[in-house]
Amino acid sequence: SVATSVGMMNLLFCWFGGLPMCHGAGGLAGQHRFGARTNLSIIVLGAIKLLLGVSMSGLFLQMFRYFPQGILAALL
Repeated sequence: SVATSVGMMNLLFCWFGGLPMCHGAGGLAGQHRFGARTNLSIIVLGAIKLLLGVSMSGLFLQMFRYFPQGILAALL
């Protein structure tokens, strides 16, 4: 059923300019590969990303001004 839903999403949204999607199993496999074994690892990762976003948002905004808008749109 997972493969079917991913296939349906990709077939449907490609006509509207959507990028290929998945259910995120690649990120979970990568986290497990680098040692994440409990729910605490996800909480720590979220806290680090939140702190970086709050403390360095001005720097990130300055960096994004130099990126082409097409690349930023594709990342969204």
